[in-house]
Amino acid sequence: MAALLTGSLRLCSVFVIVLAASAFGSGRSVFADFIDGLAAYDSGQLRDAYEEWLPLAEAGDLQAQVALAGLLQVGGRGMDRDLPAAAAWYRRAAERGDPVAQMNLGDLYAEGQGVERDLVQAVAWLSLAAEQGRLWAAQRRAALVGSLSETQLRAADALSARLRRDE
Repeated sequence: MAALLTGSLRLCSVFVIVLAASAFGSGRSVFADFIDGLAAYDSGQLRDAYEEWLPLAEAGDLQAQVALAGLLQVGGRGMDRDLPAAAAWYRRAAERGDPVAQMNLGDLYAEGQGVERDLVQAVAWLSLAAEQGRLWAAQRRAALVGSLSETQLRAADALSARLRRDE
């Protein structure tokens, strides 16, 4: 059942990417570039994946922004980790409502990786991802809430409300 669900979700994601790619007009499709990046990533050619995804991410492609951020967060196989750049790409996608980016950005804030540690920011971003069904984000948020004062918790709630409106 899980494999069927995962396959269905991947197919839906591909469909969304294809629709987004059609908006860019003629020439090499965005979809092909993103798939080329996935193939490079899957074969361990992280630098090639980076080079495929960077122009897409810069052009505003949400999937490419999240993929690029993840690549920069993890690094390896010829790619240096760049946590500040990963946080910046996650933020761009998170501000547009991507739950994976919101969850990962929240975790970077919680750990102080690539950004200054800020539990208010962490809880705010994790809250947004949790609202979109990300169980891990809800669990991580719950674990962090006990570390916040009432003032900080109110600030996190206000920030998540503002971010939700700005999406």
